[in-house]
Amino acid sequence: MRKYFTDQLIPTVYALMALAFLYTPIIVLMVMGFNESRYNTLPFSFSLEWYSALAKNEVLINAAINSFVLALITALICVVLATMFVLGMKTLSRSMEGLFRSLIMMPMSIPWLILALSMLLFIRFLDLDKNMFFVVAGHVVISLPYAMLSLQARIQALDPALEEMSASLGASALSTFRRITVPALAPAIVAGGFLAFMISFDNFAISYFLIPAGTSTLPIEIQSSIKFGFTPEINAISTVIIGVSLLCLAIVGLIMGSSIENMIGGKKK
Repeated sequence: MRKYFTDQLIPTVYALMALAFLYTPIIVLMVMGFNESRYNTLPFSFSLEWYSALAKNEVLINAAINSFVLALITALICVVLATMFVLGMKTLSRSMEGLFRSLIMMPMSIPWLILALSMLLFIRFLDLDKNMFFVVAGHVVISLPYAMLSLQARIQALDPALEEMSASLGASALSTFRRITVPALAPAIVAGGFLAFMISFDNFAISYFLIPAGTSTLPIEIQSSIKFGFTPEINAISTVIIGVSLLCLAIVGLIMGSSIENMIGGKKK
């Protein structure tokens, strides 16, 4: 009995306490988005009033559209660059491959606030004005490593004999890439695109420092709304964001899970 408590029950209780600490505030935020009270007070009274107000809030809607377009462009650029990098690094020596991988992954280890400030100072050093090109470039820098991780895991599991067989049968390099490589990498490309989209959509620091005047994204607008007075519309839009993020994670999980099952099945055959 004592062994059961020390080996199973106590670690389980600790894990549940950690999960409760992390996710209880998020659950409260989502629940209060359906509360009629403007000040998030109890007793709870179910209402969709704040979602109705959100639908009429043009500032938040326009900011959400800007964030969506920015994240979509970032995701597309990231999957193209990540695919080029993982395929191109196969031709490099081991030392050069490690160097390039370290450079690309470096933004994951640097705080985004420091990256954003560095980019802003670099723009000022070049005597350039802030514009959306620099915003997209900044989002690509921080999102690219996540797309790379997804593609690297997939390409390391690919059988190089497939491309060799395609070449031995007379297929050109372009035909092999289009008919063998791309279909094999497709699940990882989609998963990497979703990850890059989520990182870009939720990012605040890069957008805040680099975005031009007169333009806003959803994280910036939420921060501004909280600074000048909290409204339950923030609960509503935050709930929508959380729902979209969970949906993206579920899609990534399904794609990667299906990809792994197909690889295992192919190896068994």
